[in-house]
Amino acid sequence: MLILNRTMQIFSNVRSAGRIAHSCVRLLLVVLLVVGLTACSTRFLYNKIDSLIVWKLGDYVTLTDPQKEELKRQLGAQLEFVRQDELPKLAAVLEEAARGIETEAVTPQSLDDGYRQMQALLDEFMLGIVPISEWLLLSLSEEQVAELFENLEELNEEMYEDYSGPTAEERKENRDKSAIKMAQRFTGRLSDEQKLIITGALEDMADSSEDWIDYQRDWQRRFRTLVENPPPSQQFRDELTLLFVYPRSFHTPEYRATVDANRTIFNDMVAELLASLTDRQRSRAVEKLDGYAQTLEKLSAGPA
Repeated sequence: MLILNRTMQIFSNVRSAGRIAHSCVRLLLVVLLVVGLTACSTRFLYNKIDSLIVWKLGDYVTLTDPQKEELKRQLGAQLEFVRQDELPKLAAVLEEAARGIETEAVTPQSLDDGYRQMQALLDEFMLGIVPISEWLLLSLSEEQVAELFENLEELNEEMYEDYSGPTAEERKENRDKSAIKMAQRFTGRLSDEQKLIITGALEDMADSSEDWIDYQRDWQRRFRTLVENPPPSQQFRDELTLLFVYPRSFHTPEYRATVDANRTIFNDMVAELLASLTDRQRSRAVEKLDGYAQTLEKLSAGPA
């Protein structure tokens, strides 16, 4: 149940690797993790992701028709690799999580192991995005680069306002509601005592919003410098790989310590919450995870 919550949390944090790459991951997740689709519908949508990504990139930069066609071609090849190679791995992680919940064998350490498995899968996916992103960024004209960063700056300012605008109390309230809502999607209605397990843990977590904004601004500065003043090819790819695949390498020691401490609190909370589930809640969570895993397995198998 909350392994998938953690999965979504990891993938949503790909905004740390830039909005262009985030568009790819977000659209992929819309297809893979949407509730209630049949395998056939999921396969149909998956086959359209390349077109959806090209369309979404129009929010950031106006591409020429040849750029659109080449981008679709490269994305199509990468998405086929993901379907055959990455989706079975993701399904296996979800199945392992379901069995852990089913047998009441989930511990903070097993949750952390699951987190690291998902991070490794994300890194693999992003490594496949790097060559595509390299080609796209180097194909942009000066006018397109200017348009890209003008739009990114505008969108980033909106994002920063969303994070820094609310008071600490408002952020806490929103965080509590979001966490409880996410949990209940898998367990059904939580008891007041179970909700307190969540809100109590969140209360103990440090608010890293300001540090996160500082980190994002530093990342965007590095990204803009790279794109506007591209070094020789191999160096460009190496620096782009650091930015897209390993953005956490740019965390300050203080921010990294806060993130790690919060993850420890989160894992303890999830383990406690899972131990408190009723038989009905546990069955619902297992069914949800198994359903996602089965859909991914069918999708990875290709056309029926």
